[in-house]
Amino acid sequence: MKKILPILLLITAFTACQVTQKESTQWTVKTITVRATEWILSGRPNELNSYYYVDKSISELTSFVFNEGVVIGYIRIDNDIKNPLPYVLHKGEADAYGEYLWTQTFDFDFSPGNVRFYVTFSNFMTGELHPETETFDIVLMW
Repeated sequence: MKKILPILLLITAFTACQVTQKESTQWTVKTITVRATEWILSGRPNELNSYYYVDKSISELTSFVFNEGVVIGYIRIDNDIKNPLPYVLHKGEADAYGEYLWTQTFDFDFSPGNVRFYVTFSNFMTGELHPETETFDIVLMW
């Protein structure tokens, strides 16, 4: 009896599952370049919790894709290199007064028809540090 019970449980588990399969998966990749002049500062320069952001429209990001699909973001480091978002980069500089260390993070969120990219600096030095031109890939799957 002890040997039969695990087998019955496995059979019940596998036959009780119901799989719904969609006909096919579709996807598209939108490449978005954000120029250095497009980044908007949220907050005042060097203020705690200040960061940069930019909004971009993506008409393919429909309510259906938002609710039923998958949205994945990448930043292009080079033509042949992509990193998934969030992308965390540790940086540092030195001058006559010492070393300065911080973390620069790229991230994104989205809603139907729109994606917002963020750049945050762990030291909140948004008056001295400014994002450069960056290229992102947004993958939409449904």
